[in-house]
Amino acid sequence: MSDHHPPHVYLDNTWYFVTASIHRKHRLLQPAGHKDFVRDQLKASVAEFYVQLPAWVILDNHYHILGKSHVGQDLARLFGRLHGRTAFELNGRDGTRGRQVWHNYWDTCIRTEADYWTRFNYIHHNPVKHGYVGHMEDWLFSSYCYYLEHKGNDWLIDAFQQYPIVDFTDSDDDF
Repeated sequence: MSDHHPPHVYLDNTWYFVTASIHRKHRLLQPAGHKDFVRDQLKASVAEFYVQLPAWVILDNHYHILGKSHVGQDLARLFGRLHGRTAFELNGRDGTRGRQVWHNYWDTCIRTEADYWTRFNYIHHNPVKHGYVGHMEDWLFSSYCYYLEHKGNDWLIDAFQQYPIVDFTDSDDDF
């Protein structure tokens, strides 16, 4: 992964697939309570900026979300606030004030329904892909269990059959 900062395209009323990485891929979110805190701050931030968040996953060194902002420029503010708040708190918990926590985030505009659903499935499959769990329902830090409870297993199976998982980023394999 290079140290350049990717350009961000902010469009109103647009779905985005977003990946954010911990600096140098360190597993800073591994300690108990860290992923819970990031999840809670993510939910608070999307509520604050009125961003729709149908799918999300948080792992030890990165996260993925699928979201839609009515005001595209709010995405930069959302991630700035989320990363600032979580970095400050996590550094306090770990006794490492001043440490860089987040490397950056990468966003991709969603162009088609198939693109939306394959990324939805990719997000939920990510903990299995990285070997955290053997089954998606065993990972507590994603939106998968919400859909399992509210839509059911058949609905999820149908989504995966219609829109199989695609590995969108070669660089993500290094996480």
